[in-house]
Amino acid sequence: MPTSLSNRSLFTWQSVLIGCLSLGFLNGAAVAQDSELSYYAQRTLRDYYTGSYAEAEEYAERILRGGIKDPNVATALLKAELAQGKYQEAAKTAIAAAKTFEEYFPIQVLAIEALLAGGKETEAKAVLDELNKLAKNANPKALNSIELVALGKAALLLGGEPKMVLAQFFQKARKVDPKNMGAHLAAAELAIEKADYALAAKILGEARTKIGPFPDILYQLARAFSPSDRMKSESLLELAYERNPRHVPSMLLQAEHLIDAEDYLGAQLKLEAAFEINPNHPRAWAYRAAIAHIRDEADSAKKARDKALEPWKKNPQVDFWIGTKVSQKRRFDEGSEYLRKALASDPTHQAAKTALGQNLLRLGDEEEGWNFIKEVHEKDKYNVETYNLMLLHDELAKFELLQVDNFAVRMTPEEAAIYGPLVLDLLTKANKELCPKYGYTPEKRVVVDFFPDQQDFAIRTLGFPGGLGIVGACFGNVIAMNSPGSAGSMGTNWESTLWHEFCHTVTLGATRNRIPRWFTEGISVYEERLRDPACGSKMTSEFRRRMLQPAGLIPIAQLSSALTAFNEPGTISFAYYQSSLLIEYILETYGEQSLRKILDDLRDNAVAEKSFERQLTTLDKLESGFKKFAVARASKVAPLADWEIPTEDSPLHRDPKGIAKYLEKHPNNIWALAATCSYLLSEREWQKTIAPARKLIELYPEFIGGGNGYSALARAQRNLEDTEGERQTLRELTKRDSDAIDALVRLIELELNAKDWAPVEETSRRLLALSPLLRTPHRALGIAAQEQQKIPEAIAAFRSLLLLDPVNPADVHFRLAQLHANDDTKKAKRHVLLALEEAPRFRAAHTLLLKLVGNPIEPGTPNPAPKE
Repeated sequence: MPTSLSNRSLFTWQSVLIGCLSLGFLNGAAVAQDSELSYYAQRTLRDYYTGSYAEAEEYAERILRGGIKDPNVATALLKAELAQGKYQEAAKTAIAAAKTFEEYFPIQVLAIEALLAGGKETEAKAVLDELNKLAKNANPKALNSIELVALGKAALLLGGEPKMVLAQFFQKARKVDPKNMGAHLAAAELAIEKADYALAAKILGEARTKIGPFPDILYQLARAFSPSDRMKSESLLELAYERNPRHVPSMLLQAEHLIDAEDYLGAQLKLEAAFEINPNHPRAWAYRAAIAHIRDEADSAKKARDKALEPWKKNPQVDFWIGTKVSQKRRFDEGSEYLRKALASDPTHQAAKTALGQNLLRLGDEEEGWNFIKEVHEKDKYNVETYNLMLLHDELAKFELLQVDNFAVRMTPEEAAIYGPLVLDLLTKANKELCPKYGYTPEKRVVVDFFPDQQDFAIRTLGFPGGLGIVGACFGNVIAMNSPGSAGSMGTNWESTLWHEFCHTVTLGATRNRIPRWFTEGISVYEERLRDPACGSKMTSEFRRRMLQPAGLIPIAQLSSALTAFNEPGTISFAYYQSSLLIEYILETYGEQSLRKILDDLRDNAVAEKSFERQLTTLDKLESGFKKFAVARASKVAPLADWEIPTEDSPLHRDPKGIAKYLEKHPNNIWALAATCSYLLSEREWQKTIAPARKLIELYPEFIGGGNGYSALARAQRNLEDTEGERQTLRELTKRDSDAIDALVRLIELELNAKDWAPVEETSRRLLALSPLLRTPHRALGIAAQEQQKIPEAIAAFRSLLLLDPVNPADVHFRLAQLHANDDTKKAKRHVLLALEEAPRFRAAHTLLLKLVGNPIEPGTPNPAPKE
């Protein structure tokens, strides 16, 4: 959409436009536009839409010089000149066209856009003055669809309220003429700018059906899907190329995707292709500047930025584009500098204010950040991103602040009381362990937010709802977490996730955010496993199969891209594991200090491949060595196992007897053993399940996925009342799988019955790391701690249990009374009275109360336990 051009002398025109909106003048029937184009216009537009811009320009100039005054031909000429980067020529054409078609304001609006592209602000203002006059004399009821679109664009230029413009101009234009492509594009582009991607996709989908797959429609549709579905976005861009292989906007969107994936060479190639068509494109040069800045090539970045600003020195979009891409690499300080430059050029640039506000929030500079977000929201109620952020702002105001050392943790008061201390303890341990290891301690405080509402988490991390599958996010000194009680946590281990995210804080800080995505993710996953082997991404049968294929490993240059392949969850999972395995390889091959050396180098040298070459070896040699390492690791997984799997159409999948015969010939086949266990369990053949389950465990002890031997064996043992056997099996499973919530709950039950207090405590803590909002681990931990005379731990556990509406509150209060009896009679009496309130006939509570009354103890006074 056009950049806002504010001037006090233009208020008259703006008031006319807004008056038309508020009085409803445009609600009446509008005169339908003449859909018949002249032969000359059809010929020129055909060349333009197929990418023959020079031919369109030459033909249109010839027709107009011949004395034919066709506004559609003039429009095509302007667009063809702009598409080729002939901004000064387009400015001259715009001035001439504005005079020739002075009564036709669609030409006037396009002329303004062309003049601004050429840096002719004074001339653009003069045309706007003429629009003032036209607006005063216009009859809103006589406007056709094209004119409505032009009037809406003019309103936006003058600062009109976007939602009103969308409804009263663009949407109305779509209804007046459903085949006016400009109306659909204007409405969709405005929706995209306001982060209303669903509406944009709906509008463009309808346009594609009614008008056809024009490149501009496909491109804008690709933009609408870009934040949520990159695969679909890319497929739409390929369709756009089929119709116009010289479509520069599509090239630039692909370049943007490649920058996001850290494929800077691929992005440069796309930009070169765009320059062949338009050597002066500001956005293309801005992206080149962004790439140079990200790679710490300051001179190249400056030259590219200067080139981007060459046509229009005060173009605010240039610094906005650069700042946005730099910020997406989590270099928020540097990105913010560009965004402030954009605002210096145009203080009304709402997108720059929104982006700057987000940056500041992610840097922890919340007061200034929220001020920017509030300002945009107050002026633009249609901006979906700022609307969602203000809802988040109100939710955060209800959170409780917990602090320790350099950490500030925000949680709901309810959750803070239950597991807040566990969060602070974990962060303290992570700080002591990870910071010295990687040579960086955060200078500013680290803010951690736990969101019980998954949509709030998504808005905090992405700026819009969605993001299911992301459980934590780190921006540097700001970490966002899905609360364990959120649907978005998906039963994952919150302790391991928080450890992972804080590790990002350290590695990002150590490199001043110049670390490749795969490298920081690889270190974080590696550290997860190092802390607890049951956590983090681990080898699976699918990963093994892929790693043993000739081209199964993801090339290092593509690893960062694979980590963001959100439509391919299998690829993402494998990329996380491969990244962590690559870290293991580097440590084993180049020593314990190798990671620290690379991090130190990256701090001042953002070109990762050069850092690796200086500190380790070339990427080619690293890749070659790692491939051998990975294949050797995969080959060691269940070496005696038979990994063959019948084809999908094999009758074996539906034939238990056939599986039994197959297993006789292939006794070590993993698939057949798992299928046999599943069938026997369904038939309640508990005893018969034991042998194949044990065989499966023997062959593949690290297998914890669906159909694993541990789960099958434990279920059979439970039904056979082999309690000790089941307990041992569940211990082996939970040592390997940190997310096995049902197994942990059952194991706690068995260990409580066995009164095996140390294992009860250990298992309870494992379950708290997974689901601290369950009653089971708090109760079990309290009992185990009490039995082991760990009084503070027991008190903390039972206090948390009280907040979770326990099944037997009388027992919990009684236990707290017992725990306080030795040092605080007042608290002990209060809890024992509460126990009796719940259960008036609780004899043990009556006995304890009598002892407390007869032998009161003040807090902190040493006193022996009451005598029995």
